[in-house]
Amino acid sequence: MHAVILPATPLLVPGMAPGLRTDPLAGVRAAVAAALAGLTDGGRVPLVLAHGRALRHGRMRPSLAGSGIDDRWLPGSPPGAGRHSGAAWSWRDEIRPVAGTGASVALLALADVLGDRVAEVEVLEVPPSWPGPLAGPDPLLRDAAGLVVAGGGVPGGLDSDPGTLTDGVRAALRAAGADGWTPQVQVFAQSHDHLPPEYRVTVLA
Repeated sequence: MHAVILPATPLLVPGMAPGLRTDPLAGVRAAVAAALAGLTDGGRVPLVLAHGRALRHGRMRPSLAGSGIDDRWLPGSPPGAGRHSGAAWSWRDEIRPVAGTGASVALLALADVLGDRVAEVEVLEVPPSWPGPLAGPDPLLRDAAGLVVAGGGVPGGLDSDPGTLTDGVRAALRAAGADGWTPQVQVFAQSHDHLPPEYRVTVLA
């Protein structure tokens, strides 16, 4: 298994759909967890690949503030701060740069699988224009012990399909060798008025 492409919607994070009677993404979340468990089998720590406004690489902390969700409601928030206190994400590196929404959803999904080892995960955010003058992450992508790819278009863009990959993310996948990988896609149809028609979880093996 080389990569997992997950729908990087904040609804993938437990408790982020409080107005709904049932959890619409429970099945998607279970499929993501199973795929990530396979990707991290044997102690592998993958690289998170996501859209970003600019090329960035390093260890980052998750935040959904860009989607209007206060950090105190995230899994692993400081004790007493919210209903998800005590989960795997330790938040012990508050000086880390804040990841974008897509990378943050991927980090939080990995926290459920890796526990405290999620602190070792590095993030690569690429803009839609990548590769360009700063096209330097090719060795990083080729040497990664697996990729967790945040699906979804440019925030606020015309294509909001959760399965969309920006041009930069597609280019990064090609740089990692994905043209030779075989996709295995699980499709989860949705019927709620405010959700996309479907969510997809893709494993590249």
